[in-house]
Amino acid sequence: LLGGCSSTAEAPQEAASEADNAAEEAPASEAPAEEAASTESEQPASDVVLEVETGFTGDQLDALQAIMDDFTAETGIGVELIAPGDDYENVMKTRMASGDLPDLWETHGWSTTRYAEYLLPLNDQEWIGKIKESIKTTVTDPEGNIYAAPLSIDPASICYNKDLFDAAGVDASQIYTWDDFEEACEKILATGKVPVYVGGKKVDNIANLFEVTAPGFLTNEDVADNQAQALLDGTFDWDTYWTPIAQMLDEWQQKGYFNTDILTASDDAALQALANGDGAIVISGNHTITQALAYNPDARLGIMAIPSPNEGGKVYVSSGEGTCYGMWKDTEYPDECKQLLSYLASDEISVQVATINGKIPAMEGVSNDEEYVTVEFNTMMDNFGDDLIFISYFDRAYLPSGMWNDLGVSGNEIFMNPGQGVERCVESVKLAYQEKINQ
Repeated sequence: LLGGCSSTAEAPQEAASEADNAAEEAPASEAPAEEAASTESEQPASDVVLEVETGFTGDQLDALQAIMDDFTAETGIGVELIAPGDDYENVMKTRMASGDLPDLWETHGWSTTRYAEYLLPLNDQEWIGKIKESIKTTVTDPEGNIYAAPLSIDPASICYNKDLFDAAGVDASQIYTWDDFEEACEKILATGKVPVYVGGKKVDNIANLFEVTAPGFLTNEDVADNQAQALLDGTFDWDTYWTPIAQMLDEWQQKGYFNTDILTASDDAALQALANGDGAIVISGNHTITQALAYNPDARLGIMAIPSPNEGGKVYVSSGEGTCYGMWKDTEYPDECKQLLSYLASDEISVQVATINGKIPAMEGVSNDEEYVTVEFNTMMDNFGDDLIFISYFDRAYLPSGMWNDLGVSGNEIFMNPGQGVERCVESVKLAYQEKINQ
């Protein structure tokens, strides 16, 4: 299940011995070079190998491995990357239950809640003062503790193919409401293309449909009948307030906005459809663009804000922890773990990590404004100006831990039973919520 890549520095004892022997036999005129070789070999390699659990896969994992290799070459501290892929959350839950945790791991949005009791507070680290305010509140618990080094901010909105929008006569900068969005889907459908492509074989992509649409209906600052507190205290009326969201997705299904194989299409199928012009829209994080460009570097892709359900409502972007690493409070190697975190949080390396998977740097003083995704994201922000608001990820802010999968499973009811699955969807997510909120 676990695919590991490891990197350890070669111990230089033999090299040191050979250098000493050569120094004894070499003529005096070569002494400076010999001294340099001897000095270089005096730095012993560490016998420590840190286990690091990561959500990266594919090319992104390779790029992260290269960064870890450089760290090993510089410090002698080995790094073994463990990459469970789609099973990351289940693997980490199992490891938490068994008390057998990696030295460091990617917290993927849960540093202050799910993982906090297992992580060491890092408030005394020098890089703490460089964290951007826009992410600092997200990674700080009510007591003021920070448990992870945030290397990037992960904004989520809607990615689209500019060529398909142009061909359909759609202007992304003019889509303010879901009614506007549906008008755009009708125009795209008329060109013979799939308006919204979803790789629903991966339940995360079904869950993300609710993640993106729910805040505008329920919790954003401009929602008149705001349900934020009700979601938090367990009094939320799912039948009344979740049904309209499920109905909207059901109507999209009946109108033909989704790919017909939504429940069996892979994540890669959605990325390729976006890149190759077979699907106009993928509702996901901005890193989707980076992944899609790997299939077609010449694709013209852009970023939309998430529409509001109400005329005059604010469009929005969800954001939260991007790539963040925390260290196990019971690690055998606390000093080495802190050394790796400081390395990753440095200006040169943190911007590399953020750029690898198309996210925004979380540390002050560094930027990747020339990168494709950041350029498109900034363009989107300029287009909407004061009509755009930034919110925290819905599930992390308002739902009990562990409900992400439940969102996806309940959404499957809609797509397995077109026109009849709304009630089943609402009942499924309601039961999951009640069970977890009571825990």
